[in-house]
Amino acid sequence: MESAGVVVVGAGIAGLTAALCAAEWDEVCVIAGDGPGASSSARAQGGLAAAVGVGDAPVLHADDTLRAGAGLCDEPRVRELAAEGPDVIAWLTRMGVPFDRDPTGALLLGREGGHSRARIVHAGGDETGRFITEALWRAAVRHPRIEIRRETCVAVAQDPTGRAVGVWTWDGRAYHGVAARRAVALATGGVGALFGRTSNPQTALGTGIALAYKALATLANLEFVQFHPTLWIGPDGDVMLLSEALRGAGAVLVTERGAPLFADPADNLRTRDVVALAIAKAEEAGERVLLDATRVKDVTSRFPSIAARLARTGIDIAAEPVPVTPGAHFLMGGIEADLAGRTSVPGLFALGEVACTGVHGANRLASNSLLECVAMGRRFGRAMCEEPSVRGETPVEPRWLLQPTEDAQVLGELAPLMWRCVGLVRDEPGLCAAIERLDELRAQYPGSGAVVTASLIARAARWRRESRGGHVRRDAPAPIASYARPSRMSMEQEISNLSLAVK
Repeated sequence: MESAGVVVVGAGIAGLTAALCAAEWDEVCVIAGDGPGASSSARAQGGLAAAVGVGDAPVLHADDTLRAGAGLCDEPRVRELAAEGPDVIAWLTRMGVPFDRDPTGALLLGREGGHSRARIVHAGGDETGRFITEALWRAAVRHPRIEIRRETCVAVAQDPTGRAVGVWTWDGRAYHGVAARRAVALATGGVGALFGRTSNPQTALGTGIALAYKALATLANLEFVQFHPTLWIGPDGDVMLLSEALRGAGAVLVTERGAPLFADPADNLRTRDVVALAIAKAEEAGERVLLDATRVKDVTSRFPSIAARLARTGIDIAAEPVPVTPGAHFLMGGIEADLAGRTSVPGLFALGEVACTGVHGANRLASNSLLECVAMGRRFGRAMCEEPSVRGETPVEPRWLLQPTEDAQVLGELAPLMWRCVGLVRDEPGLCAAIERLDELRAQYPGSGAVVTASLIARAARWRRESRGGHVRRDAPAPIASYARPSRMSMEQEISNLSLAVK
């Protein structure tokens, strides 16, 4: 079994930041899968939130985050993360990220839904994620202490005590083992592709959650999936997110008759759960909704990749409204972790979207995700200087191996089922039907991480018999005080919430 000091699974912004910072202390092996271009990070358009503008402050950023989180945020962690924002921008600048600036050299700041100030930092207009990912990837590729392997992680290796001591991987032909003397970090992204209609890449199947679940880690808040309100779906089924920064720049939502979706224009910048539900309600009434950016000054130069991609299909965003619809975008829940990524399993860390730190609560504030990715990766790196470097015992045989071919086989049925029964608006009959079918699929495809994660999301959604943040139940349309706490799940006890566990 080959070895490294630290093994990082994932090559998005969280994983690359973690690798670069951990490499200050030890050798790092990155299990990069299909590479950084396949990550959600590379697709991120909106930017990174940080209180760096005149009249702004981390306390204001934290207050906005708490408000969006609908009573489920971990307040001390929110305030820590917001305080770290300015230093994250400075660190990324040193790493070579070319943030957009005005002629004086000051950062250009945008505003997005739920923010009381303009505090969204961009690079390349609407290509922030790509610019950050590429800068970190270049640094990782040339780092002498970082090895990059284009393989797929199929299990967390554990010793007889349960400590994570490495990973098992698959290269398309054979299995390999990579031992980790200090730690294993999962930075595998989200779950959007489970729902079919999504802004995420098709690799976002929640497999990191399945890997952690099978390693007996505690999971939290899996019911909280954020649906972005403004996805454009092309005639060939191609999907593109239309950044919330467009609305921050003055674009508004209208019906196909040209009427404003919101009576108050300011409501176009309400939190994503509110806007997505408003669009869904209009669609239920038979109305298409469009995003009208025709009055946004210099829209094609400010949002070049969006404008160019639409232009290739014959749409001029500067001259005509663009049809939009909600789609799965971000998971607020995940593997329960602190801000350095520590989980309930010794030696196992979780970073970025796959982690649930409590920062996002029931509904993520726009552009906090990239901030969290970088902040967690940096904290993970610092934690490695304290993590003992030991040669552990020989790993026990894995109790489960991910089979990527099974994910591919089942996705055609899984994604429509999840969208229909566990999508934007849920209810008891739909969730029960989903759980029943998902249990059948788990038996039929025992190696599918996608099915495992989908089943856990559905069970968590059934337990939470209220509507809060991104989780909406038509049969329980209001928040309930007794549910103002995280849901927690583990392999031994799928939901641990006193006597309210789903049977």
